[in-house]
Amino acid sequence: MVHVFSVTVMPVLIMGGGAYFLFRLGFFFLRRPIKTLKLMFSGASHVRELSLSLAGTLGVGNIVGVAMAISLGGAGAVFWMWLSALVSAVLKYAEITLAVKFRRFENGKILGGPMYYMEDGVGGRIGRALAAVFSALGVMLSLVMGNLVQSRAAVGAAEKIVPVPAWAIGTALAMLCAFSVLGGYRAVSRVTSVIVPLMSGAYILISLWIIITHAASVPAVFENIVSSALDPAAAGGGALGFLTSASLRHGVAKGAYSHEAGGGTAPLSHAQTKEKVPAVEGLLGLFEVFFDTGVICTLTALVILLGDDGSGGAARIYDAFTHFCGKFGGAAVSVSIVFFAFSTMICWGYYGKTCLDYLTKSRAAEKIYLFVYAAFAVVGALVGEGDAWMLTDIGVCLMTSVNLIAVLRLSHTVREETEIAGLLPPRKRK
Repeated sequence: MVHVFSVTVMPVLIMGGGAYFLFRLGFFFLRRPIKTLKLMFSGASHVRELSLSLAGTLGVGNIVGVAMAISLGGAGAVFWMWLSALVSAVLKYAEITLAVKFRRFENGKILGGPMYYMEDGVGGRIGRALAAVFSALGVMLSLVMGNLVQSRAAVGAAEKIVPVPAWAIGTALAMLCAFSVLGGYRAVSRVTSVIVPLMSGAYILISLWIIITHAASVPAVFENIVSSALDPAAAGGGALGFLTSASLRHGVAKGAYSHEAGGGTAPLSHAQTKEKVPAVEGLLGLFEVFFDTGVICTLTALVILLGDDGSGGAARIYDAFTHFCGKFGGAAVSVSIVFFAFSTMICWGYYGKTCLDYLTKSRAAEKIYLFVYAAFAVVGALVGEGDAWMLTDIGVCLMTSVNLIAVLRLSHTVREETEIAGLLPPRKRK
């Protein structure tokens, strides 16, 4: 019941919050696309923040998550993933802008993330309470979404290409994660700045080759996606029916898990930027959602639907690549899943550690967290796929709810920073 509630609430949170900011900010990136693009990559020190944030975003959600969404909600789920990305991209812009605006500089370190714009922006008891709850959820979700799900997917993929026991693969992942996360932001971003471009590029090239060589069937796939999403029978009819539609619920829920807009995770990495203008850094959030859902998720969905054999869950993507490219295709997508999962695991280890640091400065607590995080990588190798995804949906819903309360309350600050960056004309002050 709780799980059904969470994936039903997500469309309301994401679509509603995104629509509010689109109007609040005057659709600035659609009205001024040239200026938006010029500012997007004109700022300072974008490579590491972008690669780290993309590492957290480009996880198995882009591959396994899409397969799960299609299995649970049909081809129409892809349409709702696209729509949720289009509407909610501005939420990622807003939360990153706020993170840079309210970050702190202490003892040569940058402290930033939703907890700081909650405490200093929202302020008072409400702000401190939101910050504490968000940080606690961040620690817990790092163990589930950032670890269990990733480890389970990595092990499942690795088992298809190497005859190694699940516990052994999980143990190897645990050791590599612990080593990387111990090095802090610099070590984690150094790893992700190499893994993310290489694996994204390879995955895109193979997927494009499959799609181009089967271009004649692509129009029918798009027709299936749209017709399935808008089919009155599938939606149940009416506004209430759309909210209870499996394609909408799982499309938006898995889309939110994939692009993470509104969830409060991207601000944890982008707060480390050298960029001085908050809104300029925030624009990278728009790019991340586009690249995540518009490119990677779309390629995954097209490959699955072009070669759909009716298999369920994560097996769909492996079977699709094997169908088109033989053993090489299956091995390629398996390796991609392993590397995407690993980059997400070390990124979320950093996120969880950052959230824990807000709650306590205890070195003992940090050591315990790192031990537990490593242990969860082993546990994730052994748990069932469905259980991990159910916990993820619930966790993402809770974390997004807490974060959006703060982001919506600070919408006036986001508007002001957008004006300062020259993306909106200044309002006349009375």
